[in-house]
Amino acid sequence: MRNFLYIVKYTVVDIINQKSFFVLLAVSIGFLLLLRGCYSGNYVVNGKSLDSVTVAWHASIIAFHIVAGGVLLIAAILSMNLLSRDRDDGTVQYMLSKPLARITYVAGRAVGIWLVSFAFMFVLHLTIFVITLISAGGAMPGYLAASCLCSVNVLFMVLLVCTMSLFMPDFAAAMVGIGVVAVSFVADSLFHAAQSRLGQALLANHPAGIPGWEMVWPKVCSMQYCAVSLIKGDVFRPLGSVHPVLVMAGYVCLAAAGLAFAFQRKEI
Repeated sequence: MRNFLYIVKYTVVDIINQKSFFVLLAVSIGFLLLLRGCYSGNYVVNGKSLDSVTVAWHASIIAFHIVAGGVLLIAAILSMNLLSRDRDDGTVQYMLSKPLARITYVAGRAVGIWLVSFAFMFVLHLTIFVITLISAGGAMPGYLAASCLCSVNVLFMVLLVCTMSLFMPDFAAAMVGIGVVAVSFVADSLFHAAQSRLGQALLANHPAGIPGWEMVWPKVCSMQYCAVSLIKGDVFRPLGSVHPVLVMAGYVCLAAAGLAFAFQRKEI
């Protein structure tokens, strides 16, 4: 356990020592501060004026999805060259020359990236939460809990890209991870929209079931919809019979097992 925690700490310090990380965080927070302008405007929908709390509510939900999706991209970028860089600069050879198991090393590196990515996302979501509380005077109790739930998606992305980077070039590994998430967002969004009243009305004469591949595809987008249901206090209705939390937990375990197996057999 001590070796594992040392590798996690080493990874976290290695990432946050890069100036670009804090520049990206500062720029992201700066963009989020622009949300305050949305709360002070006057909006009229169907002849009815919307109060600042209602506007803040919808703006915060949109910002939540943007931040959660953006951090998945950041996690892919941080993960894609981690193991290959360690191999090229001799870090992995140096670490494994000590009494350190391979699975401990790769697990510590992956968890370190996940912690940094999740902390990045949580800080941005906390910023939105505080802006909404101060500017609109309305608290969103489930906002931070929803951010924690989305950390499962971040962990899946880290494990998937790290695993793929052992079999293909770094950029291609990142593209695979981004592609899996993109398909999930497109497919899940379409089927969740079809479940709405408007979607059911539009498809009344053209009923369409959920294809089999969609049932087993990673439910990254559905996890975000589930997280948003915590904010709204609504009952989440999954697309299939299996809840997306269980689906993503299974994929996290599968990706972790694949990473451990592949790294054990990787020639160093």
